[in-house]
Amino acid sequence: MPNFKVQFHCHTKQDPEDYIAHSEIALIDRAAKQKIDVLSITCHNVIIFNEDLKKYAAKKRIKLLPGIEKSIEKKHVLILNAAVDAQRIETFDDLKKYKNNHPESLIIAAHPFYPGPTCIRKKLDKNIDLFDALEYSWFHTKRRNKYNKKAALKAEEYGKPLIGTSDNHILRYLNETYSIVESKSNNTKHIIDAIKNNKIKIISHDLSFAQLLLAGMETFIRGMIKKFTPQ
Repeated sequence: MPNFKVQFHCHTKQDPEDYIAHSEIALIDRAAKQKIDVLSITCHNVIIFNEDLKKYAAKKRIKLLPGIEKSIEKKHVLILNAAVDAQRIETFDDLKKYKNNHPESLIIAAHPFYPGPTCIRKKLDKNIDLFDALEYSWFHTKRRNKYNKKAALKAEEYGKPLIGTSDNHILRYLNETYSIVESKSNNTKHIIDAIKNNKIKIISHDLSFAQLLLAGMETFIRGMIKKFTPQ
């Protein structure tokens, strides 16, 4: 059965919350150079997806899936193969209704145990049935990786897949962490079903401490630019 390289957590300049320098086209071009087969743009609280982007990605031999990183009760949740009504989800009760109405979507707990108010942490156990997978984040070194290790243990506890992503805000880090999915084809249903059935392998490169520090500082500075730039 063939393998497909997937990258499912990417932000672009249309993101309403984060300052991102690159466009959707630039992301797709970089993804093509890195031989990514399936890609999703997951900006905060809005779906950035249209037929033109889908066709452009297809010309680059990339399957582009609609996605969103939704704030639900102030916690970040990734929804892939997202329907438009995913933008209206506000509570975990809303997410439950959405999941029942859209079994074709893939719902992922984003960076679940990292520090910060947007990580689900203690609310994960209570809402575990809503999630199809847990995220393994790119933001780690060999020695500093306790948050991903905790996610891996929790995924094993509940029999959930673990999916590696780049949570990409800065293009040069796009290829640091991704996943390989064993699937019949790159058909959307086949890919999502394969992930739900844990036919997935994580490829994750350890950052150096200097890289970790630089990426953290750059992300923080970009956040400040976004916060204080008039819209």
